Amino acid sequence: MNMQENNLQQLMIVCQQMAESGTPPSVGLLRARAPFKVSVTQAIEAIKRFNAANGTASKQVTEKPKETIASLTKRVQALENTVEKLLETIQQLSEK
Repeated sequence: MNMQENNLQQLMIVCQQMAESGTPPSVGLLRARAPFKVSVTQAIEAIKRFNAANGTASKQVTEKPKETIASLTKRVQALENTVEKLLETIQQLSEK
């Protein structure tokens, strides 16, 4: 195993630790948490390999939209309620 492969293995271990703690690996976090200086391309390669080995890339893509749609639906409903209340207040103030 050459030096580059060894570094990638170490980076994949850091990715695994991040994933176990509930944090999805990202280039910035991986570079910050690595025990040695890591280039952006090394971090990207390590994350690609980690995702391929664990099948996490497809999970993240399918889970995100469901969470986003649900949270956006709640947000839109809250905003619509706020607009309705504001319109009622404006109507009341214009009648005075």
